[in-house]
Parts: sequence; C-alpha cells; structure tokens
Amino acid sequence: MTLLLSDADVRATADMTRLVDAVEAVLHEENDGLITMPPRVNVASDGTVLRLMPAHLAGSNLMGYKSFHGSMAKGVRYLIVLIRADDGEILALVDAALLTGLRTGAASGVATRYLARPGAADVAVIGSGLEADTNLAGVAAVRPVQRVRVFSPNPQRRAAFAGRAGDALGVEAIAAATAEEAVAGADIVIVATNTGTHGPVAYQGAWIEPGQHIVSVGATSPFLRELDPACFDRADHVVFDATPEQVFDESGDLIAVTDAGRDRLRHATVLPSVVAHGFDRGASDVTLFKSVGTAAQDIAAAKVVYDMAIERGIGRQIGVLADAKQF
Repeated sequence: MTLLLSDADVRATADMTRLVDAVEAVLHEENDGLITMPPRVNVASDGTVLRLMPAHLAGSNLMGYKSFHGSMAKGVRYLIVLIRADDGEILALVDAALLTGLRTGAASGVATRYLARPGAADVAVIGSGLEADTNLAGVAAVRPVQRVRVFSPNPQRRAAFAGRAGDALGVEAIAAATAEEAVAGADIVIVATNTGTHGPVAYQGAWIEPGQHIVSVGATSPFLRELDPACFDRADHVVFDATPEQVFDESGDLIAVTDAGRDRLRHATVLPSVVAHGFDRGASDVTLFKSVGTAAQDIAAAKVVYDMAIERGIGRQIGVLADAKQF
C-alpha cells in the first residue's frame, strides 16, 4: 500500500526531536558504509531545473529519491518517493517542500548537538523565512535556548519572525536592526538566507566571536552566497554534511573560498565522522557547520513522517502503486 502525504499531512506529523534523532542515525549508517548515494542528476531547460537525488539506506532497508523541479520565478515543487528496499514496495509519496526545510533543521540540530558549547543558549538568526524557522527549531531541540535575536532586511518580516520564535520557544526574541547587532554575543549563529542570484553575503567573518557555533544552510547553488571566505579562515573547525567535493561544487560560498586563493579547507571534516567518533572542542573554538543536504537525510526524514502518519491514520492510501513486473 502506498500512502500519499500532502504538505498539510507533513505539518501534522513532523516532530523535530524525532527528525533530529533519525538524521543522526542515518549519519551513523553513512559512516559505517551502509549508504549509497549516486551523484545528483540535474537537468535544466529554459530556466526550469529538475534535480534527482537517489539514495539506498541498507541499514534501514530503505531506498528512494527526492526530486525537485521548477524555477525561482515560478516556484519549485518537491517530492520524496519512499521505497522499502527488500521488496521494492513504494511506501509513500511525500510532498517535500516543508520536509526539506525540516530535514535541514534536523541536520543542523545534530551538528549543534556535537559542535556547540553544552550550555549554549543565546541564538542569533540571520534570515526570517522557512529555513530560519526550521533551523532554529532544530537547534532548540538540542540546546536550552533562552534568547533569540533575528535580523533580515525587511523590518516587518524580522519582527514577525521574532514574534513566532518567542511564542514557539517561550523565550525572549528580539528583532535586531542589523546583522552585526544580532550576532554580537551569540553562542550560536544560524545563517539561513536567500540573498538572491550573486547577492551579498549575509554574515562576515569579522563578526565571529570566540566560542561561537555557526550554522550555514543557504548558498546551496553556485550562484548563491551567504558567508564570506573570512568565515572559513576564522573557524577552528569546519564540518560539512556532504562530501567536500559536493560542497565545493554546489555552494557559492565554497566556490568563493577557492576563487580567493584559499586551499580547499584541509582541516574540514564531515558530519558522519563527527557523530561516529565524537568531537572535542575547546571553549573558545569556533565551529562552522555548512550544510547542502543529502538524499539519505531526506529519506530518513520521510520515514519519520511516514511512520507517524501510519500511527495516527493520516494521509491517503492509494493501494499498490507500480505493480512489480515479473520476468
């Protein structure tokens, strides 16, 4: 039986704590060599892009893929196809627009669990959209957030975000007049922005303070920017959630690092290694988590909402989708 899960169904079944734990578990699988992720497939025509991201999670008996297609001008549609690996049954078709943001937040939650100071409670957010919300939720799932400051260029949007964050977390949440004001004194800085094609950076390395943990989830395309190269220079530890090759190919921030003549961050490591082997940070060390997302994380997140939908009777069953052809 295949379950259809709409955006509303995902909203009704998403639980950030469970998502963080699921992403952490799949990172352990990846470190153990139990995950296969072929290169992403990209097709573009007349301004419309189609990307396919497949993965096989052998330890979880899952496979599937996420696809998204569309354009910045006309909108983008996201879909995850969740498959049970041993018999090929399609378990679910999941609207993944919100789920992609939740998965990103969950990965940031895992990274923060390992990389941020244990008592980190003061959080700055640059950005006021969906992924600013979901990444703050991911951080709040693993750290005792007590204060939030937010900056985005639009005063109304940053004020609205501060209101949502304060209500959701029950903490003081302030709209800051500038990004530099927002990040001053913060234990954790979340940078979740869309500065547009070849737009300006949102966070500068000159603002980094000792002991900060930085979460960067924007600039996942070559033409997008979020951090300047000085951020990577000043970080004591840089952690990617995908292979360095993928991140350097896909992120405008890392392309800028290369263009600025820096080396390819030989001190960088990957999140699966961190969760498998642990992480020892000094109190004044600066940690920088750069996320571009992976198909394995998407599949793990889809399984969380699928399981919760089955438990609660949410979604629409459509029978067997794609009967097996016998040979």
